[in-house]
Amino acid sequence: MKLISWIQRPISLALRTHQISYVLSLYGIAGTLRGLGFEMGKRGVTAVTKNSNRACAYDSVFGKNLAQTFVELGPTFIKLGQMLAQRPEWVGESVAMELRVLFDRVPAISYKKIEKILKKEWGGDTFKRCIRKIEKKALASASLSQTHTAVLTNGTHVILKVQKPGVDRLVKVDLNLMENAIFILDTLYPKLSLRLAFNDFKNATLREIDYREEARNIDRFQKNNRSLFSKSSVIFPTYQKNLSTEKVIVLEPIRGKKTSEMKTDSRVAKRAAHIGASAVLEQIFEHGFFHADPHAGNLFFLEDTGKIGFIDLGLVGYLEPEDRKKFTKVMLSIVKQDRKELAKTLFALGTPGKTTQYDVFEKGIAELLDQVKRTGINNIKIEKIVDQLFKVASKNQLFIPNRYVLMIRSCLMIEGVAKQLDSKISLLGIAVPILTKSLIRSYNPLNLLRLGK
Repeated sequence: MKLISWIQRPISLALRTHQISYVLSLYGIAGTLRGLGFEMGKRGVTAVTKNSNRACAYDSVFGKNLAQTFVELGPTFIKLGQMLAQRPEWVGESVAMELRVLFDRVPAISYKKIEKILKKEWGGDTFKRCIRKIEKKALASASLSQTHTAVLTNGTHVILKVQKPGVDRLVKVDLNLMENAIFILDTLYPKLSLRLAFNDFKNATLREIDYREEARNIDRFQKNNRSLFSKSSVIFPTYQKNLSTEKVIVLEPIRGKKTSEMKTDSRVAKRAAHIGASAVLEQIFEHGFFHADPHAGNLFFLEDTGKIGFIDLGLVGYLEPEDRKKFTKVMLSIVKQDRKELAKTLFALGTPGKTTQYDVFEKGIAELLDQVKRTGINNIKIEKIVDQLFKVASKNQLFIPNRYVLMIRSCLMIEGVAKQLDSKISLLGIAVPILTKSLIRSYNPLNLLRLGK
């Protein structure tokens, strides 16, 4: 068996390399030129729209072709594109904007393929014994998985989250190829810190294709949100342990209304906005373990209990206590508009390159805070602050680890959800007491004693 695997591996790598090369040539240089109004033929590159007055920005066309390339290449590259969409300081704002289409749902595969995976994971007898009915039309489809509603034989209504066929093998082959390419690029361009960024991406992707990891995430979220003296305002789905495997997780649905379906600025919507935003910020700064994809479709509000429910817990972020302390200081420095402290704390988050100059970096931060001061702290959008912070860091060759990017993305997403529910809500206003409490707790000597146990 090992011999067969040893022979198959290089063949798989070679075939996948050929496929990637073909798609890159199809949607890369040639595709970009066509989008700009040029055509490659026997006479070389010729203009095909020379009489047209339509302007077309190169970055925008390149971004569209890159997004299409990633879709054609499958789940690993879609995940890569999603990461790049969050890093405009790497690829430029226009390209990042075009890549955001990769967060949308992807076409569903046939139910027969899903049923085949279920029977393979559980065994045919278990499938017949445990499942009374499955809705053949997919509830949702993503790059890695597909969900279907079902009823168990005991009458329990569940949601089946099933990994699409061949995803795990393809992801591992792609990561292997990417790692080889990154090794070469990192040697040629050490200032970009590509290997550090890739390692974060690789580890997160491998965790996401093992649904036992999602089950562990659910357990941890539930444990973190248990309150000793009062009931938590946040809930998470339960799952069927006996039916959950590496490629299938069986979840019980959360009964409530999607926040995306709520009426803006209603009393109920405002309550949902405050609870949802507080929950994500507490996950980040209190627990260091947070939902990394809290968009409106993943949040449900249960009006009868006044609770927020989170679903789709495969993509999470982790922060060590020292990480939380550092970023808490960054956020409080923005609120206090303390230039020197912000520069110092933000610099401590990243990994400086050989050409990084702290004085130049500090000057860039000072200019950013001048902008905050002119706009007013209550009117500034976190998205704008973060974008400028990353640009200053990138310009000065300061690499910001992807775990912080995930955290910031979560803040931006929950800010967007909260603003849709309550147009006057201030995420910074909600964050300040949570940040202050987190910072005080980080210096509490009793916490050191707990960590030592």
